[in-house]
Order: sequence, then C-alpha cells, then structure tokens
Amino acid sequence: MIPIAHYLFAISYSGYYQKKDWQNWADQRIMKQILVEDWLISISLSNSIEMLSDALSDLLISERADMENKITSSDAIIGYFYLMYLEGKLSIYELLLNSGDEADGGEGASIECEEWYALSTNLEGNIFLAEEATFKKKIAALYAPFKKIAQLQLEELENY
Repeated sequence: MIPIAHYLFAISYSGYYQKKDWQNWADQRIMKQILVEDWLISISLSNSIEMLSDALSDLLISERADMENKITSSDAIIGYFYLMYLEGKLSIYELLLNSGDEADGGEGASIECEEWYALSTNLEGNIFLAEEATFKKKIAALYAPFKKIAQLQLEELENY
C-alpha cells in the first residue's frame, strides 16, 4: 500500500504544494472515480494546511500502522525544500534554515539540525560561499538522497 496521505501531507507541509495544488490533485482523482472516498472530498475542500491535516488524519493513522521501513516525513519535506531551491523558489540560505528547522522540530530527519545550521552560519559569514563550486557540490551531494525521496513521492502522487 502506498502511504499516499503521508506523501500528500509532506509535499503540502513543505510548501511545494499550495492549496490550489492539493485541491487540484484531489479534484482530478474525484473526477476519475464512480464512488468517491470521503477523504478526497475533504482534501478538495481544504483551505489551509490545518484543514488538510484534519482531512488526512484518519488515513495517516491507518497508514502508519502498515508502514515498514518508512522514510520520515522530515526527509521528504527536506527533499521538497531542495526541489523548491532548484526551481528558484528558495534561496540557498532559506533552504538551509528550513532544512535545519525541519530536522529540529519535525519527525526526525536522517541528518541532525546542527549540520544544516552550521552550513547556514558558514554562509552568513561568507556571502560568496554560495558561488563556490566546492560548496555547490557539497550541497548537491548532501541533498541528493532527500531529492530522490521527494521525486519518488511526487511521482507516486501523480500516478495515484
């Protein structure tokens, strides 16, 4: 079973999906079904991340019981932050701070918050660091597994 509620929550909580995106996602699935599941209607009507969370709550609980070797939502959220950075929607500094905040207060990212914060502190101390090839390579390598998680989840969401 695909933990679709977890995927939808992670992409929306990260900000990669905005209200119009999760509503459109639900509407597209509603139009394809003869018998529509209640949670899809609730998602379609959700006007905030809080309403979305409420709409997904029962499904999130049931999925958690079935999940084995689960990837934390925090790792997926950090992956979506990186995708937003690659798309020019976040600066490198915002990327690092958001990643640190998610690792610090989220579900437990695979990299501790201190690593993200140390990189953002280094960047604050040297504004030219973001342009250095070695720094760019380090960021790309650090975010590669998170990017892969987000891309796989995004693909599953689109194909659901």
